[in-house]
Amino acid sequence: MLNYQRYQFDDDEWGFVHGACEKFAREELETTKNQRFRRNQYNLEKMMMDNIVGKIGEWAVCFQCWKEGHNCSEPDMEIYTSYNKSFDADLILEGQDMHVKSQSVESAERYGTSWTFQKGGRGYGHTDPIISDGGGYGIFTVVDVRNKCVDIYGPLTTEEVRDKLRDPKLERLKATKTCLYLKDFKVSEL
Repeated sequence: MLNYQRYQFDDDEWGFVHGACEKFAREELETTKNQRFRRNQYNLEKMMMDNIVGKIGEWAVCFQCWKEGHNCSEPDMEIYTSYNKSFDADLILEGQDMHVKSQSVESAERYGTSWTFQKGGRGYGHTDPIISDGGGYGIFTVVDVRNKCVDIYGPLTTEEVRDKLRDPKLERLKATKTCLYLKDFKVSEL
């Protein structure tokens, strides 16, 4: 069973979050685009949007946790080089590692609601620890930029995530990515 809830940003939150995420995405892409090229990713506009969506998803989870009275860290907005980038948890919620994976509404409509993990491979970069070891939880979001809202699914333990991972639909990503698909779960609205 996968829990579901929607976070609706108010105008002030959205102004702060969207602006900060765009700035982050622009700066982060400059430090990692060559590594992404080695992973068969070449569309700079998509990379930029993926970064924006990812950070918006993290902020939505953070705001939802604060709204519910939980102690949750803010998303890390620091820019790292590709060599210093880590796959540490995105948020710390009540002392627990929370890995947040996000997808845009447009991508969900095109490919189905799913979330992608880096599985490395020789010469392709790091492996997301959530797929091989490590603890904590995964939270999954679908970001609707046009409507300023985020659908939040989870949390799942990392073991539950690993049990449901499958190949991505795009053949060119199968060597370096693995995915979690929403259709593999029953969803329960909170």
